Amino acid sequence: MTLLAALVSAAVLPLPSHAALVSDQARFLQLAEQGVAQTGQYWWDAQYGWYSGRPSDDPPVASLWTSYPLLELAAAVAIADPTPANKAFVTTTFTQAENFWDPTIEGTGGITWLWGLRNTGNAYFDDAGWWAVAYLDAYRATLNVRWLWDAQRALSYIAEYAWDPADGGMWWDSDHAYKTSEPLAAAALVAARLYDIVHEPYFLDLAERYIAWADKHTLVDGLYGRNATDPTAMDYVEGMMIAAHVELCRTTGDQSWCRQAESLAKASVAAFPTIEPWTPEPDAIYLQSMLQLYAQDGNATWYALAYANAASAAVNAVDENGFWSHDWRGYRMDPGQLFTQAATLELFAWMAATPPPA
Repeated sequence: MTLLAALVSAAVLPLPSHAALVSDQARFLQLAEQGVAQTGQYWWDAQYGWYSGRPSDDPPVASLWTSYPLLELAAAVAIADPTPANKAFVTTTFTQAENFWDPTIEGTGGITWLWGLRNTGNAYFDDAGWWAVAYLDAYRATLNVRWLWDAQRALSYIAEYAWDPADGGMWWDSDHAYKTSEPLAAAALVAARLYDIVHEPYFLDLAERYIAWADKHTLVDGLYGRNATDPTAMDYVEGMMIAAHVELCRTTGDQSWCRQAESLAKASVAAFPTIEPWTPEPDAIYLQSMLQLYAQDGNATWYALAYANAASAAVNAVDENGFWSHDWRGYRMDPGQLFTQAATLELFAWMAATPPPA
């Protein structure tokens, strides 16, 4: 464990005064909103009607994983600053992003990995999970029930085609070559959040089923592994599972879910470096979940972890051209990538959307 990680786990990672935190919250919002405009100017591709993953790529249109931080950025900015313009941007963006739905998959429809792609015969279930999570955040930003419908159809697709009804666990793609925890954690979160919103027992049953299987088959030393035979822990999987437990705690009133979320958060802090344990794209998912846990239990430890990363990113992640192309420690990432830019801005937006500790 690093010294910073030890400090966080001991709940003594220093924070500035409340007044300074409020000022930083406004600054994070400013950076996020400016970044939305910059991203549209540089990455929007009018020919395709969607964003480029990297303008120099051929074709340039972004994959779902590349687009996911942008979707979350749009939703988070509108949650932090619910102006008509920000909400309209959510509507425009998520309407266009429905083109990740491929009606040819499995004969009934599913999520494709590349915007506008059709008739591939194969799909990745983790992509479907990211898509559904983003649409639930779009619903939170706008209360547009269309986004609930999108999230529900994605979850139904995962439940039907990704879950192994014989042995449990989630397949990574429709070839059913191997199982992995990314789609399972995303589906658990989506099911828990849908239950919180619409209170249909079906969604609670799904969330409990997925978490119970993961608890039995992948939980090692307090962290969820990649699958039943690979204990590799990934911060964004832990984050989505933390968030799923928080949702179940809030909506059921069963405090054991909150205790499990806090236990998983403590194990995650001990396992991963404090500043950007991986890369901005998965780390933003992890830290968003820590902010959700903080909003539930009021423990400033979790806020401090996200704040430390956002403060470091604000100083280190911007390059000489004003793009957010570096990681949060200042190391250059792959130049021109949409997801690096959008993930850093997404973190700023979630910080802006979260009231700091008093």
